[in-house]
Amino acid sequence: MKLSVPIKEKLLNEIKIVREKMKQESDPRNKAFYYSAIFNEIARLFNDQYDPHLQFMHLVLNVSYNSIVSRLGLLAGGDITVPFPDNFFDELDKLLAKMEEDIENDKDTYQTLERITNLAYLLSGNGYYLLQKGVTIFSQ
Repeated sequence: MKLSVPIKEKLLNEIKIVREKMKQESDPRNKAFYYSAIFNEIARLFNDQYDPHLQFMHLVLNVSYNSIVSRLGLLAGGDITVPFPDNFFDELDKLLAKMEEDIENDKDTYQTLERITNLAYLLSGNGYYLLQKGVTIFSQ
C-alpha cells in the first residue's frame, strides 16, 4: 500500500486514538462505537488518495464492525446463544496495534486483516462453535 505521508499520518493517528479510547471503555457498545472511527476515516481518506488495498482494509473493518454490532444487538435482545469471547476486545486491540505497525513500516496488512475477519467470525454461530471445538486461531 503506497500512501502519501499526510494520508498515512492521518490514518495512523486515527488508529492510535481509537485504540486509546477503546482501552478506556468497559462497555462493548462504546468500544464498537470507537472502532467504527477507523473505517470511517479511511472512507474520508479516499477523497484525497485512493488505494485498492486501503479499500480492502475499509471493507474488512466495516464488516467486522457490523459483526460486532449485530452480536451486541442480539445479546441486548436476550439472545445469549453466542456470547462475546472474554478476550475479544483485547485480541482486537492487538490486531489494531499490528495493523498500525504494518502501516507505519509500509508492510502488507493482509495477514492482519485476515486475522480480524477470523476474530469477527467468532461472533457468528459457526464461529462460536469452532471456538468451542478449539479449531480456530483464537481458541482458548
